[in-house]
Amino acid sequence: MPHLPNVKFTQRQHREKEYYEKYFEQNKISGNIDFSPIDGVIHGTERRPWNSYWRTYEVPIISYRELTSKMKTEVNLLDFGCGPGDNALRFSRAGFKVTGFDICENNIESCKTLFKENNVEGHFIVSVAEELPFADESFEVVAGIDILHHVDIVKSIKEVRRVLKKGALAIFREPIEVPILDNLRNTTLVKMFIPNKPSFEKHITEDERKLNKVDLELIENFFPDITVERSLILSRLDKFVRSRKNTKASFLEKVDHTLCKYVPYYKNLGGAAVIIFRKRHDV
Repeated sequence: MPHLPNVKFTQRQHREKEYYEKYFEQNKISGNIDFSPIDGVIHGTERRPWNSYWRTYEVPIISYRELTSKMKTEVNLLDFGCGPGDNALRFSRAGFKVTGFDICENNIESCKTLFKENNVEGHFIVSVAEELPFADESFEVVAGIDILHHVDIVKSIKEVRRVLKKGALAIFREPIEVPILDNLRNTTLVKMFIPNKPSFEKHITEDERKLNKVDLELIENFFPDITVERSLILSRLDKFVRSRKNTKASFLEKVDHTLCKYVPYYKNLGGAAVIIFRKRHDV
């Protein structure tokens, strides 16, 4: 079993921890979890490669099928910054043996409760991304959703490389900087109408920041076999024109997906990225 390291939280980690303990109290997860991103891939009923969240589930499932057909064994997945457990439960439904960690104690208790209520096995522990309490080469898959922009990139990616088995997959969905658009976004005039200060309502912490070109280069230094799939361009408008309750596929996401394929440099305007990489066998 993993052990909790004797970690001294940095000031940034303390702020993140306190934020998410309070955020949890205001946004407790319900038992009504949408499994369509998983079920659609498993049963072949629907795929949404243009949606960065659906894509983050899809890639490990495809990898899982390849691994089980070759190894005839279970596949260990680390939910990197597992939050309250909804993503972990989706991965478990897809057949992974899920382990998760989070800096927030309330989130970990939520994960344990959620898995117990659904009668599935999972292991969850309080930890920081920069110093993981797991043995070397413990996981076939590491997956994280909206987590790397909260942590120390170099230390965290080193830990990802350490706990991944040789040839294993890591995938992260992250917000990513687009200088020309973000500079406009951060002007005083725009912020008057669309504030981006830390808040619980908008789920923005004091220390988070979008990943940028330098961050991607740092990740590539550790994982040369890297692919970055960018999205969220015209579909940025969805939050203004679509209801949050609308679960249908986004037309604008489909348009973005098509234009990224055929229009040079269009993808560079993408504000979300699915970052996929593997650990080399010679590491």
